[in-house]
Amino acid sequence: YYAKEKVKLDWQFFVIIGVLIGAFISSKLDKSFKLESVPPVWKQKFGGSVVKRAIFSILGGIVAMIGARLADGCPSGHGLSGMMQLSLSSFFAMAMFFGFGILVANFIYKKL
Repeated sequence: YYAKEKVKLDWQFFVIIGVLIGAFISSKLDKSFKLESVPPVWKQKFGGSVVKRAIFSILGGIVAMIGARLADGCPSGHGLSGMMQLSLSSFFAMAMFFGFGILVANFIYKKL
């Protein structure tokens, strides 16, 4: 890919860099910075295995990308731009995104 396309140092690249640097500075000033491979919520619910966390993260990414390919694009972009056009499928898609997001959040965060 990079043999044909040159790396762009455009505003989008610098927005990402700025977000990363800003978050780092903020967490250092707040004294809340720490590196952790398994978040406390995950550890309480599923244990402290880094391998298990990595496997579930990779599987979640695969499922998200399959969904993006099936929808021909980014789920939030599909929902938001489609809703501006009053597309019924976009309203349905956004309802599904939020519905399943709420179900998964309840599964993970419920009564720790």
